Amino acid sequence: LEAAVDYMEHSGEARFLARLIEHFGATRLCDIDQAAIDRAARLLYPNASLATRNRQVYTPMSAVITFASRRNKCDPIRLERPRSPAGRVRWINPEEAERLLAACSEHLKPLVLFLLYTGARMSETLYLDWTAVDLTRGHVSLLDTKNGESRGVPLHPRVVAALANLAGREGAVFRRPDGEPYRYIEKAGGQIKTAFGGACRRAGIENFTPHDCRHTWATWYYAKHGNLAALMQLGGWKSVAMAMRYAHVNTDSLKDSILALPGENPGSASNTG
Repeated sequence: LEAAVDYMEHSGEARFLARLIEHFGATRLCDIDQAAIDRAARLLYPNASLATRNRQVYTPMSAVITFASRRNKCDPIRLERPRSPAGRVRWINPEEAERLLAACSEHLKPLVLFLLYTGARMSETLYLDWTAVDLTRGHVSLLDTKNGESRGVPLHPRVVAALANLAGREGAVFRRPDGEPYRYIEKAGGQIKTAFGGACRRAGIENFTPHDCRHTWATWYYAKHGNLAALMQLGGWKSVAMAMRYAHVNTDSLKDSILALPGENPGSASNTG
């Protein structure tokens, strides 16, 4: 796909284009329409979520076509993207989190603790290498993340202590019970699904997935600090709308503002005598 090469040579984002170039080969740009891109998304990512197809097929193809159309190499087209369902936000409170951690197996507990206190994605966590961890500084670098940008996250002292107790300082930080690193797959969370589900059952927590640890961290963080810009930076969200979901979920921090509204409070001291 000559247009894709031209796009990259002019500082276009190369991420995800390799598979698209291989798929379309020498196909003329004018022959790549909505139907062709829809087919490519289904063939290249048959088991992927709509969000993944959007990110790895529709967004780069739209960028290439827009770039080429501005140079009069093809007509512009307006791609229709698959519409993702409303984002799910499920989180647990600190007391539930402690029950979950207590119910985790020995190899799983440090991993879940890391998820709850960093907001890292499952893939960022399972494939984390010791070279990205600085225990002295209390900092982790999450590299080659979902949105293509690296970011750093300070480590809570509780996480530093848990990581310091792990065996070894080379290769993968988190490992399977047999000591081997987790295999790289697109849906990383599935690799701990069984063990995580067992811990949730023992803790009496329902409808909670490994990815929901990220939602939990974000909800806790925003409720404590109310800093949307910091939440986006630490969590790696580019969209304000995505990060704002956590501002709307937990409103406990706003309780005092509601109680301060005018009107008598039946439970106040002034109404008891």
